[in-house]
Amino acid sequence: MKIQQLSLEKTEKYHKLSAMLGPFPLWFKTSSDCLIACNDASPFLCSALIPAMFMGEDIEIDRQYYVSASLLAKLPEIQTMMHAWNPIFKPIKVTANTQVFKPSASQLGHSAFFSGGVDGTYNLIKHQEQLDNLVLINGFDFSMPQHSWQQLVARCQKTAKLFNKKLICVESNLKEFTGWTGIARFANFGASLASVSLLLNPSSMTISGAVTYDAINPSNSHPLLDPLWSSESCKVLHLGLEADRAAKIALIKHYPEALNNLWVCWEDPSSNCGHCSKCHRTFMALQLNNISHFQFSQEVEFSALSKLSPKSDEDLSFYEYLYQLAIKQHNRQLNRVLRKIIWRYRAKAFVRETDRLLLHSLWSKWRRKTVAQHQLADVSVFPKYSDAIQLKLLRQRLKQHPKFISSANIGSIYD
Repeated sequence: MKIQQLSLEKTEKYHKLSAMLGPFPLWFKTSSDCLIACNDASPFLCSALIPAMFMGEDIEIDRQYYVSASLLAKLPEIQTMMHAWNPIFKPIKVTANTQVFKPSASQLGHSAFFSGGVDGTYNLIKHQEQLDNLVLINGFDFSMPQHSWQQLVARCQKTAKLFNKKLICVESNLKEFTGWTGIARFANFGASLASVSLLLNPSSMTISGAVTYDAINPSNSHPLLDPLWSSESCKVLHLGLEADRAAKIALIKHYPEALNNLWVCWEDPSSNCGHCSKCHRTFMALQLNNISHFQFSQEVEFSALSKLSPKSDEDLSFYEYLYQLAIKQHNRQLNRVLRKIIWRYRAKAFVRETDRLLLHSLWSKWRRKTVAQHQLADVSVFPKYSDAIQLKLLRQRLKQHPKFISSANIGSIYD
């Protein structure tokens, strides 16, 4: 994969840095207040590494550009972790000119990624004395159209002002790039955040952990992995693993305005819908903190809670922590709901393991034959039978469409 054609567009409102990553045009747009290095390919190297490992392609960066020497030196360790978790990600060579980045008095101060949720708000409160900036991204975890994006920016700006922090907005087609490769977002999550970190180049950038120390699983955003993306001038941190979701809300509730402004939803950023899984999970954590006044667009029904289904062991850990808290508080209603969720997940895991050990995966193999190509799971950090199929499909797409035309609908506050 060749990284080339770096271009920096400057206007009064924004700076837009773009490059070609193989056939894909990747770009980042942020406020013109931010200093962006026009020849630094480090952000694009972070974005490209995991997809290139998936395709088994070496990365060559055009010789007129450079990357952080520290970052390049740590790539073998990053690759070793990803390959150990899922061998579909193959170790590759990276060829690039390097520079040693020196910290500067003009660079941004300590910063943290923030999208208005529980994890980010918890870290903002806990580290408010050290933080200078909050960074919100459109086109990374979600790709919002204009109106929704403006609503979320206004919502996050409200919390930023509450703590006297500057909100920096970044827009990108990172999500489209990851989706085009067939890679799940959590297989390129930390790398994508690292690319924005090195683009903005603050003295430090905090990524908020979603789990606790005793529930860490392989993930592209990981307390061992994230700091390896640091450059000489920008230290990437992974913080917040000392508290589960209920414990984080226990801290946030001491700041009523921040609590009321939380956005914990998958839906419209103007409100919290009350019917998605994130709202349901947060509702239970709120109940266990004796918070009944938090506003959802529709009333949460306990009958809907018991239908929740964890997607992974990491996801299950959220419910297990809530279950233990429900037991301690003698909350029988939530105790029953959470016990049912956990039991159902473990029963399914037992069936899968029984099939693997006793039936030599006969049931799983039969199910695979019934799955259409468009229903295949994206490639994650956990190996799956479909990984090789996804790689074959990607190579077919590259042959059929050697040049990718971006079509993502990413709203902008700068236009």
